[in-house]
Amino acid sequence: MQLVIGMGQTGFSAGRFFQRQGTPFVGADTRGPAAPCDAWVRAFGPGAVFEDDLHAAALDKPALQGCQGIVLSPGINPADAAIADLLAEARHRGIPIASDIELALRHAPFPYLLITGSNGKSTVTALVAELLHALGYRVAVGGNYGIPALDLLVEPAQVMVLEVSSFQLECCDSSAIRPLAATVLNLSPDHLDRHGSIETYAGLKAKVLEHARTAVINLDDPRVAAMATACQGDVVGFSAHPAETRADLAVQYSLDADGNDLYRDGERLAGAGEIGLPGAHNRLNVLASLALVEAYAGRAALGSGALRDALAAFGGLPHRMQTICSWPASAGEVRFINDSKATNVGAAVAAIQGLAPSAGKALVVIVGGQAKGQAFAPLARALADHAEGVAVIGEDAPLIEAALTATPGAPAMHRAEDMSQAVAWAVERAGNLAVDGRQVTVLLSPACASFDMFRGYAQRGERFARLAQAVCERGQVTEDMS
Repeated sequence: MQLVIGMGQTGFSAGRFFQRQGTPFVGADTRGPAAPCDAWVRAFGPGAVFEDDLHAAALDKPALQGCQGIVLSPGINPADAAIADLLAEARHRGIPIASDIELALRHAPFPYLLITGSNGKSTVTALVAELLHALGYRVAVGGNYGIPALDLLVEPAQVMVLEVSSFQLECCDSSAIRPLAATVLNLSPDHLDRHGSIETYAGLKAKVLEHARTAVINLDDPRVAAMATACQGDVVGFSAHPAETRADLAVQYSLDADGNDLYRDGERLAGAGEIGLPGAHNRLNVLASLALVEAYAGRAALGSGALRDALAAFGGLPHRMQTICSWPASAGEVRFINDSKATNVGAAVAAIQGLAPSAGKALVVIVGGQAKGQAFAPLARALADHAEGVAVIGEDAPLIEAALTATPGAPAMHRAEDMSQAVAWAVERAGNLAVDGRQVTVLLSPACASFDMFRGYAQRGERFARLAQAVCERGQVTEDMS
């Protein structure tokens, strides 16, 4: 009998997996009356819910007698007191504990590619899947992005492409993670309120590389580059800088000195104008994606016309550097970009710096939300270097304002009560800057979680997009647009 802790989307996928296997299981949750017990019973039948409190003594309850394994959903923090006690008792009794990702990888009937990192992992996951699909392969794509990994095991696929998060890797035994290829795109302080330190966070991410046949690493990120020493397979590097011959790398992907053209071991693959993704930082994401595609489909695939067409057509994901619309203001233009998925400082800094070469300092940025234990000095420095205005929203706005105040050259700053006020101020500021044919970008790249004001980053991005579209259609933010 298996215990599934967490009755959300991942928990349901574990229940369906055990149901297909004919393995008895029960589901449990930490949300009390808010737990979807009725939906669980409808899906899996009477007796499928463990309704007592979760703590160490729960393993002696009749409903959990003979428990042979625990699947912990990523939304459940294993450090929470009651859960930690239960898991410690389970380990004492020799009961295995796994995440849904570990379970999926142990039972995967086809090869798989894994993508993790602090920023860009959803974009790379989607792009790799698109490129492989364009090459004619049947691809199952999901994990932390989209469909839960366990649900993908029944797909008629040839290869599985998974985004994996640090939460999903917490309860993974690295010996179970044996991808055909995997990448850690980058690392920046994120989820430190859960993981405690950047070192612990990095160690979780590194699990995907250890037993990978091909490990794709970011040579420009010191913490990621250091992971190469523990990799047992081939190491492929990618970098924003022209390639220098390195004996420890099987292949190296890089940009040219101008950061525009993409190369593989000195051979040009594509130029910036042949890529649909906006922003200089996304060219690194493309390099990582091409390395993963090569690991599965072979070197010849990179010259395919179908792959090149897909690379040009892929414009990114909703809420990730998504261009909403443009508004002719004064003698120039204001464009709106929704990067609501930038829920940490590293992602926001990458977006700001990625737009900088084309925007100069013609950026007005909306930031703020829940800090998640982050420091905001790097964000303040990027804003000082590249922005001409900052609207700050959310629960931890004072932390961002303090960082900006302490940063020389910080741009004009405005505290907004909500997204409507933030967009209104940003539009006014951008309109004043849009002179002599100048294009000014209003960028939502919050660097924070959204749950203080919204149900999630998607709702936050949708709110921004509606306000932006209203400005493009009517020229101003008014109360009926809020």
